[in-house]
Amino acid sequence: MSLSKILLLLPLCLVASGCVATQQDMLQMQSQMDDLNTSLTNMQKNQAELAVKMEDLSKNLNSSSESMKDISGQMDRLTSRLDEIDVSMNKRVNAIGQTIRKQQEEVETSLLPAKIYNDAYNAYLNNNFDGAANGFKSYLSKFPSGEMAEGSYFYLGESLYLKEKWQDAALAYANVIEKFPKSGRAPAARLKYAMALLKLPEDKKPEALKYLQSVVKDFPQSQEAKTAKDYIARLTTKQPPAAPAKAPVKPSKTPAKRD
Repeated sequence: MSLSKILLLLPLCLVASGCVATQQDMLQMQSQMDDLNTSLTNMQKNQAELAVKMEDLSKNLNSSSESMKDISGQMDRLTSRLDEIDVSMNKRVNAIGQTIRKQQEEVETSLLPAKIYNDAYNAYLNNNFDGAANGFKSYLSKFPSGEMAEGSYFYLGESLYLKEKWQDAALAYANVIEKFPKSGRAPAARLKYAMALLKLPEDKKPEALKYLQSVVKDFPQSQEAKTAKDYIARLTTKQPPAAPAKAPVKPSKTPAKRD
C-alpha cells in the first residue's frame, strides 16, 4: 500500500477509535445513573417507611401523652382524696384524743381525793404527823365536801394533837363535832376536843367538862365514855387543901458523945 493511502486511512481509524471510547463512557455513565436511580428509589422508600414510623411514633406519643394526662388527673384526684382522708383522720384523732384526755381527767379527778387521803393516812400511820397534817389539809382545801372530809378533819386533829398543837387540834375536832354530829367518830371527837381544851393554858375546864359529860350521856356504852368518866372524876374531885409546911427541926444542943 502506498503512503498516500495510509495517510488517508489514518484519520478514519482515529475517528472510529474515538467513537468506540465515547460509547463505552456512555454505557458506564448509564450504569452509574441506573445505580443512582436505584439508590434514590431505595432512599425514597426508606424515607417513606421512616415517615410512617415517625407518624406511628407521633401517634404513640400522643396516646402516651393522653395516658399521662389521664394518669396525672387520676393522681390529682387521688391526692385530693388522700388530703380529705387525712383531714378527716386528723379530726377523728383529735376528737378521740380529746375524749381520752377528758376521760383521764375524770379518772384522775375521781381518784385524786382517795390518793391524797390515803397518802396522808399512811403518813399518819408511819408517825409522820407533819406530812399527815399537810395531806389532810390539802384534801380539805380541795374537797371540803368530799366523802373523806370527816376522816380528814378527825385525823388532822389527831396529827396536830400528837404534835402538841392543842389549839389547832381542838379546832379540827370541833369541825367533826359541828359538821358530822351523827358520825361514828363523834364520841372520839368530843372526847379529844375536851382533852385538847384541857391542854390549853387558859382555863377551859367548864367547856371541857360539858363535852366529857355529853360523851357519857350520849354514848354510855362506848370506850370513850369510860375514858370521859375518868377525866370527869379527876376534874370534879375536890383536892384536899395543902398541908401547912412543917417547922424545921431545931438541932439538939447536946453535943455528941465521943468514943
